[in-house]
Amino acid sequence: TTTPLNFAVGALYGIVPGALLMDVACTTGSVINFLIGRYVARDWARRKLQESPVLSALEKALNKRAFFMLTLARLSPVFPFAMLGYALGATSVELSLFAQTTFVGMLPGCFLYSWIGVSMQEMSGDGGGGWSSWLSIGMSVGS
Repeated sequence: TTTPLNFAVGALYGIVPGALLMDVACTTGSVINFLIGRYVARDWARRKLQESPVLSALEKALNKRAFFMLTLARLSPVFPFAMLGYALGATSVELSLFAQTTFVGMLPGCFLYSWIGVSMQEMSGDGGGGWSSWLSIGMSVGS
């Protein structure tokens, strides 16, 4: 998992720049997974798509409201991050739509990770961080 790296990006660059940098990196990685699913491992990705009831349902819903469904898929923890990219590469989803919805759907989580990273950095200082630092760490543990 990349969670420690995500926290580090927030601690190093701050909330907004860290979140944007993290989102660009996550989107780039997802596009690579998508391209692998589309051109390198299409048969394997197609099988995984058909074997998973959740991913199969997503594929059917894509025909009706692609932008909305892809964005929701990125917001939801139900869909495994890497597997979603591989599986969607085996569908008729366009690369540009995949990249756009991945960027939009990952942004809230990137802001959260970045905020937690900043809070952890504040807590490690001499003052021990304020109430907001403790709140963000508590929220991350609770989720």
